[in-house]
This record gives sequence, structure tokens and C-alpha cells, in this order.
Amino acid sequence: MASCPNCGRQTLRTKDWACQWCGYPLISRAFKKIDKTFKELQEERNLGVKPADAEPELEYETEPEPEPPPKPRPVFRPAPRPEPEPERRPGPPVRPVARPEPEPEPRPRPQPVPLPRQEPQPAAEMKSLSGPVTTPEQKPMIVPPAAPIILPAAASPPPKPEIKIEPEPPPAPPLKLESISDGMEITADQLDALYRADKSGAHGRFAGKTVVLRGVVEKVFIKEHLDIRYIVIRGNGQRMLWSLRCTFNQGESSKASRLNEGDEVRVKGKYDGYSKNIMFKDCVLV
Repeated sequence: MASCPNCGRQTLRTKDWACQWCGYPLISRAFKKIDKTFKELQEERNLGVKPADAEPELEYETEPEPEPPPKPRPVFRPAPRPEPEPERRPGPPVRPVARPEPEPEPRPRPQPVPLPRQEPQPAAEMKSLSGPVTTPEQKPMIVPPAAPIILPAAASPPPKPEIKIEPEPPPAPPLKLESISDGMEITADQLDALYRADKSGAHGRFAGKTVVLRGVVEKVFIKEHLDIRYIVIRGNGQRMLWSLRCTFNQGESSKASRLNEGDEVRVKGKYDGYSKNIMFKDCVLV
């Protein structure tokens, strides 16, 4: 009888393929079968009943030994062909190295030839040869008197140009609405002051009147193809709330187109109401 690999006791295989003693699973067919489950055998042990059909093992069921796997056939692989050697290209021609020329041997310097030594002659012979020695008379040097050095006077700075500050023109006296009349001359600053004080009252006084305006050109808008012909006039004041818009007819637009910004002008025109500007129509340069 085969032994259990878990508990080591000789055992039988139950219906549920387990050891009858410890319940270890027995998968091999070498164990003899018993026609009970492990649970039923366990209940019988608890009740003290011996299994009736426990018979000695006579024959053993042996599992057929598995056949050895077939040996793989040797695979014949062709031997790798040797790679052809790369062709050797001829290298660049070897230029012959120029050998250094031997340095010329230094030539020996010519040795100086010794001059014959002259013997000193006696003083008497020297006098006879040279004769009386006369020394020229030295004339005194006449040094001219030094000219007086006149230092230039310090350059005085050029006089500064006088800056003439032109006095600003006095502001035009304020106008009253009662003094407005047809054909009067009025400045842009005076109109600005009137409309700041009472624009509805000024509108009623200027209605239907023609006046002469004086001021400075702020912008020029002359575009004949769009039928636009007007200029904007401002006063000499720094801050203005109301500017003047003067519209010209087609015959007068050529003169107005020659104006530049900043030019002082006098324009005669008819009052035409106000919106963003105080407007005048049928204007003419005066």
C-alpha cells in the first residue's frame, strides 16, 4: 500500500481524491480507491466506527510513465560565407621629402694688416716743416637784444544775446450778450467765455447774425472729392471748451487749403448753431 506524502501513513484514496487520514490531495493513480469521501471517514472516526470496506491492498495502480519527448532533429545551418575583403585603393603618392641643404661653412675673416709705426720727429724739424703757427683772431659775438614778449590778453567771453520776451497780448475784455450785434468782430476766447457762461442765451443772441471771427488755425479739413471744406479755430488761451468750426463754399476752399496749423486768421461767417463746436457757414477769409 502506498504511503501519503503528507502524513507518511499507508493510505487509500477517497472518492474526492484525498488521503483517508489527513485529507491531503492525492492525484496519482497509484493509490487504491475507497468508496467514501474524506468527510464521511472523518464522521465515522468521530463516532468510533471502523470502516468496513477497508481491505488490504493487493494490486497497485501505477501510472504509465510518460514517454520521453522526441529528441529534436539537428538543424544544419550553412556555414557563413567569408565576407569579401574590401578593395584596397591606392593611396596618395608619397612626395619625396626635401633634404635640408648643408649650411655653408663660415669663411675666415681677413686679419687686419698692422700699419707701420711712425717714429716721432724732433721738435726742431716739426717747426721747420710747419712754419710759424698763427691763430685767427676771435671776434666777439654780438647778441641782439631780446624782443619784449607780449602776452595776449585774456579772451573775454562773447556778450550773451539779449532774449527779448515778447509780452503776451492782453486778454480780450469779456463781452456781454447785450453787446452782440450783426457784423461785429469777436475772438475765439470771447466766444468760448460766452458759451461757458450761458450757451442757450448765446445761441439766441447769435442766431441769424454774421460776425468776423479772430483766432488761430487748429486743423484744416479740405477734401473736395468728399465735399468737406472747413477749418477749426481756437483762441490763444491754454484751455478752451468750445472751438469754432468755419465751413467754406467751393469758391473759397482753395484759399482755405493754403492755411497751416498755427496761423492767425480772420474769418467772416454766418452763425449756424452749435454741437461739439460753435459752427459758422458761408465763411470768407478777411
